Amino acid sequence: MTKPFNSPIIKKDLKVISRSMKFSWGLFAYIVALAIVFFLTYSTFSYSYGRGSRNTEIYEGFVYFFPVVGSVQLSIIGLIIPIITASSISGEKERKTMDVLLTTTITERQIILGKIGSAVVRVMTFIIASIPLVSVSFIMGGLSWIALFEYIFLAIIFAFMTGSIGILCSSICKKSITSIILSYVIYFGIYGLPFIFWLMEYLIDRDRTNYYLAPIALLLDPIFTFIVFFIDKMTNIDVIDMFGNASGPMSIFNNKYVWISLSVIMQTVVGILFVFLAAKNIRPGKK
Repeated sequence: MTKPFNSPIIKKDLKVISRSMKFSWGLFAYIVALAIVFFLTYSTFSYSYGRGSRNTEIYEGFVYFFPVVGSVQLSIIGLIIPIITASSISGEKERKTMDVLLTTTITERQIILGKIGSAVVRVMTFIIASIPLVSVSFIMGGLSWIALFEYIFLAIIFAFMTGSIGILCSSICKKSITSIILSYVIYFGIYGLPFIFWLMEYLIDRDRTNYYLAPIALLLDPIFTFIVFFIDKMTNIDVIDMFGNASGPMSIFNNKYVWISLSVIMQTVVGILFVFLAAKNIRPGKK
């Protein structure tokens, strides 16, 4: 069986993008955008800490580069991945190459995993390219390097789930533009609805003592996962407690470390489910 990162789909896509000036200019624009955010953040911290502050306090401010640059990085990646994956299968259909691809020895599941794997590899390229900027928080800010590897792991899970949404829409739609629009609708639904559930439960119980839907719904939301992660690394504030403690059997969600672990598992399971449905949709004879 073809290994995920030894897939001919990934090899073909990487050869195409490595020879494409569009990808190179896109990576350059991405680094420039992060650099602008970096220098704006640096100017803000220099102004805030510079007046009457000790040098150690200025260095402590460098730790905040990590969440600021990381959040911008994730926002850019989150907007790019649906475009990449949502046009992968539908693009093959538009070019009339999908039927030829299905006649090869590559299975439907390997095609889908190859397309997602290609998107994840591109994301890793962007993340690795930005490490010199993010590393300021670790070298000068004193942040633990373990946090960087945790961040990369969460970013991979984020890329996989987001890519699975795009690939599912691409397998359903015949046109890339329709697939991209549908993926963004699902994308913002998954990331936005959990906060609506939380707001509804907050309005019902302002004391935030009886939460049921919100903890489960927020498990599927990578945005909230990164909020919990960044605030946990920067401060001692318990975000889970701020959003309200779950009661009864749901009290297991009150531990932020357990919550992040369950969130990663939930996002992975949903991503796998979307991959399975996408593979089922591109089977020969499927209309």
